[in-house]
Amino acid sequence: MASILCKKPELVVAYTDPVEGFKGWLVIDALTHKLCAGGCRVQAGLTLDTVVHLARNMTLKMRIAGIRADGAKCGIDYDPHSPGKGEALFRFIRSIRPFILERYSIGPDLNVKLRELDEIAERLDIPSVKLAIAKAQGFDLPYFLERYAMLKAPVNHVTLGRIRSGFGLAAACLGVLDFLEIPKHKATVAIQGFGALGGAAAYTLHKSGVKVIGLADEEKALVSRNEHSLNVKALIESCTDGLIPRFGNDGQYVDRKGIFDIKCDVFIPAAIENAVVAENARTISVRAIVPGANLAITEEAERILHERGIIAIPDFLAGCGGSMSMDALFGPASHPPVQGVLDRIEKRMCKIVKRVLERSQRDGTTAREAALNLCTEAPTHPDAKPYGPLKE
Repeated sequence: MASILCKKPELVVAYTDPVEGFKGWLVIDALTHKLCAGGCRVQAGLTLDTVVHLARNMTLKMRIAGIRADGAKCGIDYDPHSPGKGEALFRFIRSIRPFILERYSIGPDLNVKLRELDEIAERLDIPSVKLAIAKAQGFDLPYFLERYAMLKAPVNHVTLGRIRSGFGLAAACLGVLDFLEIPKHKATVAIQGFGALGGAAAYTLHKSGVKVIGLADEEKALVSRNEHSLNVKALIESCTDGLIPRFGNDGQYVDRKGIFDIKCDVFIPAAIENAVVAENARTISVRAIVPGANLAITEEAERILHERGIIAIPDFLAGCGGSMSMDALFGPASHPPVQGVLDRIEKRMCKIVKRVLERSQRDGTTAREAALNLCTEAPTHPDAKPYGPLKE
Protein backbone atom coordinates (compact mmCIF):
# COMPACT_ATOMS: atom_id res chain seq x y z
CA MET A 1 0.00 0.00 0.00
CA ALA A 2 2.79 2.41 0.90
CA SER A 3 4.47 1.98 -2.48
CA ILE A 4 1.35 3.18 -4.30
CA LEU A 5 0.99 6.27 -2.13
CA CYS A 6 4.65 7.24 -1.83
CA LYS A 7 6.03 6.63 -5.30
CA LYS A 8 7.00 9.59 -7.43
CA PRO A 9 5.32 10.13 -10.80
CA GLU A 10 7.21 8.65 -13.71
CA LEU A 11 6.76 11.63 -16.03
CA VAL A 12 6.19 15.33 -15.32
CA VAL A 13 5.90 17.92 -18.09
CA ALA A 14 6.07 21.53 -16.87
CA TYR A 15 4.64 24.35 -18.98
CA THR A 16 5.15 28.11 -18.78
CA ASP A 17 2.82 30.07 -21.00
CA PRO A 18 4.70 32.30 -23.47
CA VAL A 19 1.88 34.86 -23.61
CA GLU A 20 0.65 35.29 -20.02
CA GLY A 21 3.30 33.50 -18.00
CA PHE A 22 1.01 31.13 -16.10
CA LYS A 23 2.12 27.60 -15.18
CA GLY A 24 0.70 24.26 -16.22
CA TRP A 25 1.61 20.61 -15.82
CA LEU A 26 1.01 17.18 -17.28
CA VAL A 27 1.75 14.41 -14.77
CA ILE A 28 1.76 10.75 -15.82
CA ASP A 29 1.81 8.74 -12.61
CA ALA A 30 3.08 5.51 -14.16
CA LEU A 31 4.22 4.14 -17.51
CA THR A 32 3.39 0.52 -16.76
CA HIS A 33 0.68 0.12 -19.39
CA LYS A 34 0.10 1.22 -22.98
CA LEU A 35 -2.42 3.85 -21.92
CA CYS A 36 -2.77 6.51 -19.26
CA ALA A 37 -5.90 8.53 -18.62
CA GLY A 38 -7.13 11.45 -16.56
CA GLY A 39 -8.79 14.84 -16.78
CA CYS A 40 -7.66 18.36 -17.52
CA ARG A 41 -8.54 21.21 -15.15
CA VAL A 42 -8.35 24.99 -15.07
CA GLN A 43 -7.98 26.21 -11.50
CA ALA A 44 -6.63 29.39 -9.97
CA GLY A 45 -3.85 28.47 -7.55
CA LEU A 46 -3.30 25.01 -9.01
CA THR A 47 0.05 23.53 -7.98
CA LEU A 48 2.25 20.73 -9.22
CA ASP A 49 1.71 18.88 -5.92
CA THR A 50 -2.04 18.89 -6.50
CA VAL A 51 -1.67 17.55 -10.04
CA VAL A 52 0.68 14.83 -8.76
CA HIS A 53 -1.88 13.75 -6.15
CA LEU A 54 -4.68 13.78 -8.72
CA ALA A 55 -2.65 11.67 -11.16
CA ARG A 56 -1.95 9.14 -8.40
CA ASN A 57 -5.65 9.09 -7.60
CA MET A 58 -6.33 8.25 -11.24
CA THR A 59 -3.99 5.26 -11.03
CA LEU A 60 -5.93 4.08 -7.98
CA LYS A 61 -9.18 4.46 -9.95
CA MET A 62 -7.77 2.23 -12.67
CA ARG A 63 -6.55 -0.38 -10.19
CA ILE A 64 -9.76 -0.57 -8.15
CA ALA A 65 -11.84 -0.81 -11.34
CA GLY A 66 -9.63 -3.51 -12.85
CA ILE A 67 -8.68 -1.35 -15.84
CA ARG A 68 -5.26 -2.00 -17.36
CA ALA A 69 -4.17 1.64 -17.67
CA ASP A 70 -2.27 4.15 -15.57
CA GLY A 71 -3.29 7.47 -14.10
CA ALA A 72 -2.51 10.92 -15.43
CA LYS A 73 -3.69 14.49 -14.88
CA CYS A 74 -3.02 17.89 -16.37
CA GLY A 75 -4.06 21.45 -15.79
CA ILE A 76 -3.18 25.12 -15.66
CA ASP A 77 -2.99 27.63 -12.83
CA TYR A 78 -5.49 30.05 -14.34
CA ASP A 79 -8.68 31.88 -13.41
CA PRO A 80 -11.50 29.84 -15.03
CA HIS A 81 -13.68 32.98 -15.20
CA SER A 82 -11.12 34.94 -17.21
CA PRO A 83 -12.11 35.78 -20.80
CA GLY A 84 -8.72 34.42 -21.88
CA LYS A 85 -9.44 30.92 -20.57
CA GLY A 86 -10.21 29.37 -23.97
CA GLU A 87 -7.00 30.49 -25.63
CA ALA A 88 -4.94 29.77 -22.53
CA LEU A 89 -6.24 26.20 -22.49
CA PHE A 90 -5.62 25.89 -26.24
CA ARG A 91 -1.96 26.89 -25.89
CA PHE A 92 -1.45 24.43 -23.04
CA ILE A 93 -3.12 21.52 -24.85
CA ARG A 94 -1.04 22.32 -27.93
CA SER A 95 2.11 21.88 -25.83
CA ILE A 96 1.13 18.32 -24.77
CA ARG A 97 -0.26 17.29 -28.16
CA PRO A 98 2.37 14.52 -28.73
CA PHE A 99 1.26 12.73 -25.56
CA ILE A 100 -2.40 12.90 -26.58
CA LEU A 101 -1.55 11.36 -29.94
CA GLU A 102 0.39 8.46 -28.43
CA ARG A 103 -0.46 7.60 -24.81
CA TYR A 104 -2.62 10.08 -22.91
CA SER A 105 -6.44 9.81 -23.01
CA ILE A 106 -7.46 13.25 -21.78
CA GLY A 107 -10.90 14.10 -20.41
CA PRO A 108 -12.75 16.93 -18.69
CA ASP A 109 -12.16 17.89 -15.07
CA LEU A 110 -12.72 20.97 -12.93
CA ASN A 111 -13.84 23.97 -15.05
CA VAL A 112 -13.25 22.10 -18.32
CA LYS A 113 -15.97 20.50 -20.45
CA LEU A 114 -15.51 17.72 -22.99
CA ARG A 115 -16.95 20.04 -25.64
CA GLU A 116 -14.11 22.51 -25.01
CA LEU A 117 -11.51 19.78 -25.37
CA ASP A 118 -13.12 18.50 -28.57
CA GLU A 119 -13.06 22.00 -30.08
CA ILE A 120 -9.38 22.41 -29.19
CA ALA A 121 -8.59 18.98 -30.63
CA GLU A 122 -10.22 19.96 -33.91
CA ARG A 123 -8.09 23.13 -34.07
CA LEU A 124 -4.97 21.03 -33.45
CA ASP A 125 -5.90 18.38 -36.04
CA ILE A 126 -6.34 15.71 -33.37
CA PRO A 127 -9.18 13.33 -34.37
CA SER A 128 -10.17 12.83 -30.72
CA VAL A 129 -8.84 13.81 -27.30
CA LYS A 130 -9.10 10.09 -26.51
CA LEU A 131 -7.21 9.00 -29.62
CA ALA A 132 -4.65 7.10 -27.53
CA ILE A 133 -7.38 4.56 -26.72
CA ALA A 134 -7.58 3.58 -30.40
CA LYS A 135 -3.89 2.72 -30.46
CA ALA A 136 -3.97 0.84 -27.13
CA GLN A 137 -7.09 -1.15 -28.08
CA GLY A 138 -5.97 -1.85 -31.63
CA PHE A 139 -8.92 -0.03 -33.25
CA ASP A 140 -8.61 1.63 -36.63
CA LEU A 141 -9.55 5.31 -36.60
CA PRO A 142 -13.02 5.13 -38.25
CA TYR A 143 -14.14 2.30 -35.97
CA PHE A 144 -12.82 4.09 -32.88
CA LEU A 145 -14.58 7.33 -33.83
CA GLU A 146 -17.87 5.46 -34.20
CA ARG A 147 -17.67 4.34 -30.57
CA TYR A 148 -16.37 7.69 -29.37
CA ALA A 149 -19.38 9.39 -30.98
CA MET A 150 -21.61 7.46 -28.57
CA LEU A 151 -20.58 9.90 -25.84
CA LYS A 152 -22.82 12.42 -27.62
CA ALA A 153 -25.83 10.09 -27.54
CA PRO A 154 -28.76 11.51 -25.54
CA VAL A 155 -29.51 10.17 -22.07
CA ASN A 156 -32.51 11.83 -20.49
CA HIS A 157 -31.76 15.58 -20.40
CA VAL A 158 -28.05 15.36 -21.31
CA THR A 159 -25.60 13.11 -23.16
CA LEU A 160 -23.80 9.93 -22.18
CA GLY A 161 -20.57 11.90 -21.96
CA ARG A 162 -22.03 14.34 -19.43
CA ILE A 163 -23.91 11.87 -17.26
CA ARG A 164 -21.40 9.01 -17.03
CA SER A 165 -19.31 10.21 -14.05
CA GLY A 166 -22.32 11.40 -12.05
CA PHE A 167 -24.15 8.18 -12.88
CA GLY A 168 -21.20 6.22 -11.47
CA LEU A 169 -21.22 8.38 -8.34
CA ALA A 170 -24.93 7.68 -7.87
CA ALA A 171 -24.24 3.95 -8.36
CA ALA A 172 -21.62 4.09 -5.59
CA CYS A 173 -24.22 5.70 -3.32
CA LEU A 174 -26.74 2.98 -4.19
CA GLY A 175 -24.12 0.36 -3.40
CA VAL A 176 -23.59 1.87 0.05
CA LEU A 177 -27.34 2.03 0.71
CA ASP A 178 -27.61 -1.63 -0.24
CA PHE A 179 -24.76 -2.51 2.13
CA LEU A 180 -26.49 -0.56 4.92
CA GLU A 181 -29.78 -2.29 4.03
CA ILE A 182 -31.59 1.02 3.50
CA PRO A 183 -34.31 0.73 0.83
CA LYS A 184 -33.98 3.31 -1.93
CA HIS A 185 -37.43 4.79 -1.40
CA LYS A 186 -36.62 5.43 2.28
CA ALA A 187 -33.10 6.78 1.74
CA THR A 188 -32.17 10.45 2.01
CA VAL A 189 -29.12 12.18 0.53
CA ALA A 190 -27.61 15.65 0.45
CA ILE A 191 -25.25 16.71 -2.33
CA GLN A 192 -22.63 19.46 -2.33
CA GLY A 193 -22.11 20.58 -5.92
CA PHE A 194 -24.64 21.05 -8.71
CA GLY A 195 -22.40 21.04 -11.76
CA ALA A 196 -22.12 18.20 -14.25
CA LEU A 197 -21.05 15.68 -11.59
CA GLY A 198 -23.37 16.62 -8.73
CA GLY A 199 -26.29 17.37 -11.03
CA ALA A 200 -26.04 14.01 -12.80
CA ALA A 201 -25.76 12.18 -9.47
CA ALA A 202 -28.78 14.07 -8.09
CA TYR A 203 -30.86 13.31 -11.18
CA THR A 204 -29.92 9.62 -11.21
CA LEU A 205 -30.63 9.14 -7.50
CA HIS A 206 -33.90 11.08 -7.68
CA LYS A 207 -35.00 8.96 -10.64
CA SER A 208 -34.16 5.78 -8.71
CA GLY A 209 -36.46 6.82 -5.85
CA VAL A 210 -33.90 8.19 -3.39
CA LYS A 211 -34.98 11.42 -1.68
CA VAL A 212 -32.57 14.27 -2.43
CA ILE A 213 -33.27 16.59 0.52
CA GLY A 214 -30.36 19.01 0.18
CA LEU A 215 -28.31 20.58 -2.59
CA ALA A 216 -25.54 23.17 -2.50
CA ASP A 217 -23.60 25.22 -5.05
CA GLU A 218 -20.75 27.68 -4.56
CA GLU A 219 -23.16 30.40 -3.39
CA LYS A 220 -25.94 28.76 -1.35
CA ALA A 221 -27.73 25.61 -0.24
CA LEU A 222 -31.31 24.52 -0.84
CA VAL A 223 -32.81 22.36 1.91
CA SER A 224 -36.11 20.45 1.89
CA ARG A 225 -38.63 21.76 4.39
CA ASN A 226 -40.18 18.39 5.21
CA GLU A 227 -37.65 15.71 4.16
CA HIS A 228 -39.56 15.20 0.92
CA SER A 229 -37.32 15.14 -2.12
CA LEU A 230 -36.53 18.41 -3.83
CA ASN A 231 -37.81 18.76 -7.39
CA VAL A 232 -34.45 17.78 -8.87
CA LYS A 233 -35.71 17.49 -12.45
CA ALA A 234 -37.12 21.04 -12.46
CA LEU A 235 -34.01 22.45 -10.80
CA ILE A 236 -31.70 20.82 -13.36
CA GLU A 237 -33.81 22.03 -16.28
CA SER A 238 -33.43 25.61 -15.03
CA CYS A 239 -29.81 25.31 -13.91
CA THR A 240 -27.11 27.52 -15.44
CA ASP A 241 -23.37 27.22 -14.82
CA GLY A 242 -23.80 24.82 -11.93
CA LEU A 243 -25.89 27.22 -9.85
CA ILE A 244 -29.16 26.17 -8.24
CA PRO A 245 -32.04 28.30 -9.55
CA ARG A 246 -33.83 30.49 -7.03
CA PHE A 247 -37.35 29.20 -7.34
CA GLY A 248 -37.22 26.34 -4.85
CA ASN A 249 -40.75 26.50 -3.50
CA ASP A 250 -40.30 23.04 -2.01
CA GLY A 251 -37.25 24.09 0.00
CA GLN A 252 -35.54 26.94 1.79
CA TYR A 253 -32.28 28.65 0.90
CA VAL A 254 -29.54 28.82 3.51
CA ASP A 255 -25.81 29.51 3.58
CA ARG A 256 -23.86 27.03 1.46
CA LYS A 257 -22.24 25.58 4.61
CA GLY A 258 -25.73 24.58 5.75
CA ILE A 259 -25.40 21.49 3.57
CA PHE A 260 -23.28 19.98 6.38
CA ASP A 261 -26.10 20.45 8.91
CA ILE A 262 -28.60 18.23 7.09
CA LYS A 263 -29.35 14.93 8.80
CA CYS A 264 -29.52 12.26 6.11
CA ASP A 265 -28.34 8.78 5.20
CA VAL A 266 -25.63 9.72 2.70
CA PHE A 267 -23.73 12.95 2.09
CA ILE A 268 -22.13 13.39 -1.34
CA PRO A 269 -19.39 16.04 -1.69
CA ALA A 270 -19.19 16.54 -5.45
CA ALA A 271 -17.58 19.96 -5.80
CA ILE A 272 -14.19 20.76 -4.29
CA GLU A 273 -11.17 19.28 -2.53
CA ASN A 274 -11.02 19.29 1.27
CA ALA A 275 -14.78 19.70 1.63
CA VAL A 276 -14.97 17.38 4.63
CA VAL A 277 -12.46 18.48 7.26
CA ALA A 278 -12.01 17.70 10.96
CA GLU A 279 -14.46 20.39 12.08
CA ASN A 280 -17.47 19.23 10.10
CA ALA A 281 -16.50 15.55 10.38
CA ARG A 282 -17.12 15.81 14.12
CA THR A 283 -20.66 17.14 13.71
CA ILE A 284 -22.07 15.79 10.44
CA SER A 285 -25.07 13.53 11.02
CA VAL A 286 -25.02 10.86 8.30
CA ARG A 287 -24.55 7.11 7.89
CA ALA A 288 -22.03 7.40 5.04
CA ILE A 289 -20.12 9.86 2.86
CA VAL A 290 -19.64 9.09 -0.83
CA PRO A 291 -17.27 11.67 -2.37
CA GLY A 292 -17.42 12.46 -6.07
CA ALA A 293 -14.85 15.26 -5.87
CA ASN A 294 -11.19 14.28 -5.83
CA LEU A 295 -9.50 14.61 -2.42
CA ALA A 296 -12.83 15.67 -0.90
CA ILE A 297 -12.15 14.21 2.57
CA THR A 298 -8.97 15.04 4.48
CA GLU A 299 -7.01 12.28 6.21
CA GLU A 300 -7.84 13.69 9.65
CA ALA A 301 -11.54 13.89 8.79
CA GLU A 302 -11.51 10.32 7.53
CA ARG A 303 -10.02 9.14 10.81
CA ILE A 304 -12.70 11.01 12.80
CA LEU A 305 -15.49 9.59 10.63
CA HIS A 306 -14.17 6.05 11.14
CA GLU A 307 -14.10 6.56 14.91
CA ARG A 308 -17.72 7.75 14.74
CA GLY A 309 -18.76 4.69 12.74
CA ILE A 310 -19.50 6.68 9.58
CA ILE A 311 -18.56 4.98 6.31
CA ALA A 312 -16.34 7.09 4.07
CA ILE A 313 -15.98 5.64 0.60
CA PRO A 314 -12.60 6.60 -0.93
CA ASP A 315 -12.80 9.25 -3.63
CA PHE A 316 -10.90 7.12 -6.12
CA LEU A 317 -13.69 4.53 -5.93
CA ALA A 318 -16.79 6.73 -5.86
CA GLY A 319 -15.29 8.97 -8.53
CA CYS A 320 -14.24 6.30 -11.03
CA GLY A 321 -17.51 6.19 -12.98
CA GLY A 322 -15.87 8.02 -15.87
CA SER A 323 -13.11 5.42 -16.07
CA MET A 324 -15.63 2.59 -15.83
CA SER A 325 -17.63 4.15 -18.66
CA MET A 326 -14.59 3.97 -20.95
CA ASP A 327 -14.27 0.26 -20.22
CA ALA A 328 -18.01 -0.22 -20.80
CA LEU A 329 -17.81 1.72 -24.07
CA PHE A 330 -14.57 0.41 -25.57
CA GLY A 331 -14.24 -3.01 -23.90
CA PRO A 332 -17.05 -5.02 -25.55
CA ALA A 333 -16.33 -6.85 -28.80
CA SER A 334 -19.16 -5.01 -30.56
CA HIS A 335 -20.83 -1.62 -30.16
CA PRO A 336 -22.72 -1.59 -26.84
CA PRO A 337 -26.07 0.20 -26.53
CA VAL A 338 -26.07 3.40 -24.50
CA GLN A 339 -28.16 1.83 -21.74
CA GLY A 340 -25.78 -1.10 -21.78
CA VAL A 341 -22.90 1.26 -20.92
CA LEU A 342 -24.84 2.67 -17.96
CA ASP A 343 -25.97 -0.76 -16.78
CA ARG A 344 -22.40 -2.00 -16.83
CA ILE A 345 -21.20 1.01 -14.79
CA GLU A 346 -23.88 0.44 -12.15
CA LYS A 347 -23.29 -3.30 -11.88
CA ARG A 348 -19.53 -2.94 -11.64
CA MET A 349 -19.61 -0.03 -9.19
CA CYS A 350 -22.04 -1.73 -6.82
CA LYS A 351 -19.98 -4.92 -6.90
CA ILE A 352 -16.74 -3.12 -6.04
CA VAL A 353 -18.33 -1.00 -3.31
CA LYS A 354 -19.67 -4.17 -1.69
CA ARG A 355 -16.28 -5.85 -1.98
CA VAL A 356 -14.50 -2.88 -0.37
CA LEU A 357 -16.98 -2.53 2.50
CA GLU A 358 -16.94 -6.25 3.24
CA ARG A 359 -13.12 -6.18 3.28
CA SER A 360 -13.20 -3.12 5.56
CA GLN A 361 -15.60 -4.88 7.91
CA ARG A 362 -13.58 -8.09 7.89
CA ASP A 363 -10.21 -6.43 8.53
CA GLY A 364 -11.45 -3.71 10.88
CA THR A 365 -10.03 -0.97 8.66
CA THR A 366 -11.38 2.15 7.01
CA ALA A 367 -12.93 1.76 3.59
CA ARG A 368 -9.97 3.63 2.10
CA GLU A 369 -7.46 1.24 3.66
CA ALA A 370 -9.46 -1.73 2.39
CA ALA A 371 -9.62 -0.26 -1.11
CA LEU A 372 -5.89 0.53 -1.10
CA ASN A 373 -5.12 -3.05 -0.10
CA LEU A 374 -7.21 -4.25 -3.04
CA CYS A 375 -5.35 -1.87 -5.35
CA THR A 376 -2.01 -3.17 -4.10
CA GLU A 377 -3.11 -6.75 -4.72
CA ALA A 378 -4.37 -6.00 -8.23
CA PRO A 379 -2.07 -7.51 -10.89
CA THR A 380 -0.66 -5.40 -13.71
CA HIS A 381 -0.68 -6.51 -17.34
CA PRO A 382 1.71 -4.23 -19.25
CA ASP A 383 1.08 -5.72 -22.69
CA ALA A 384 -2.68 -6.15 -22.46
CA LYS A 385 -5.35 -3.94 -23.95
CA PRO A 386 -6.68 -1.53 -21.31
CA TYR A 387 -10.37 -2.35 -21.74
CA GLY A 388 -12.43 -5.50 -22.04
CA PRO A 389 -11.87 -9.07 -20.79
CA LEU A 390 -8.28 -10.04 -20.16
CA LYS A 391 -6.95 -12.42 -22.77
CA GLU A 392 -3.97 -14.34 -21.48
